[in-house]
Amino acid sequence: METEIEEPAPDAPAGDTPAPSEYAGLKVADLKEKLRERELPVSGTKAELLARLEEAGVGGGETAEAAIDYSELSQKELKAHRKEVNEAAEVLRIKRDEMNLESQSHAAERNELNNEAKVQMEQVQYQRTLRNGLNFDVSQVRDERREVLDEVDHLREQFLSLKRARFSGTHLPPVPKLRRQIQELEIKQMTSSMSIKKERELVEKIGALQTQITAQDEMMDGDEEVAAARDLFRAGEKKRKELTHEMKRVRDEAQNAHELMREALKANRIARRKADAAQRAFVNSKEQADEVHADYIEQLRQLSAIDKVVAERRKGGTGASAIESVANAEELFGKFLAGEKLSTEQLMIIQKAGML
Repeated sequence: METEIEEPAPDAPAGDTPAPSEYAGLKVADLKEKLRERELPVSGTKAELLARLEEAGVGGGETAEAAIDYSELSQKELKAHRKEVNEAAEVLRIKRDEMNLESQSHAAERNELNNEAKVQMEQVQYQRTLRNGLNFDVSQVRDERREVLDEVDHLREQFLSLKRARFSGTHLPPVPKLRRQIQELEIKQMTSSMSIKKERELVEKIGALQTQITAQDEMMDGDEEVAAARDLFRAGEKKRKELTHEMKRVRDEAQNAHELMREALKANRIARRKADAAQRAFVNSKEQADEVHADYIEQLRQLSAIDKVVAERRKGGTGASAIESVANAEELFGKFLAGEKLSTEQLMIIQKAGML
């Protein structure tokens, strides 16, 4: 079984230790840039890119394809080789265009997702501002309620003290206690199954309790000072209940805004992750398209070199082939102007004739 070892540089004598490459410390992107400067293909692994650069340095910047001496080929061989190169160029052009379309699709997806993330972030900011404002309102209502509570406690003490002083010889159960008893009996009446007799007794108890409340009110109404203290206490208690309900309502709205903010933030993060993935896919497909484009340009360079040899050979002829070539170029140029789709080879003919 062979053990993998570092291979010597191209054309290095067997057994010699290769000299460190001057490009070894470069990143893949830098290697590709140097290859583009030399009009060399940029596809392949890092090792292949390094080897290609080293080969270009040894050969004075010429690729293996450029080193072909087309003048040594026969007309038939030259024509066959040109056909192969042209077909390879067409394949690369189609592949490049497909990859460019793919990169455009990724770019469109990325832009759409970025817009979605932007909308969600605007929603986050709106709900955050709304929540903070509602939380401030809650604190304001809480402070007001705290002040009212202190005032209600004071009014209650005043009312009870005055009531005890004026009606000390009368047994008066607290009205809140009587109201609680009535409420309990009413619940029992609605939820329990009972005979007509028992239900009548229950109704009578409720009526008796209500009578006690009415009797107390009438008795206190006869004393203006007690009635005034009672009314002040009841107004304060009503205000306390209203503030309690208002505080709960505003707190619920603040909580709802907080939940909506969290949902929007979660949606924003999901959209951003997807947009980042689409961006990576865009960069990857664009780099691949650029690599294929570089290979396509290399094929066009070979076509140009072949056509140069063909042109030089035609100059040594009678000139009839040159006239025929010009006529052919004019015909193709007419098709180009008419909007017909031409192959890479046909475009090269028009370009050689100086019409593009």
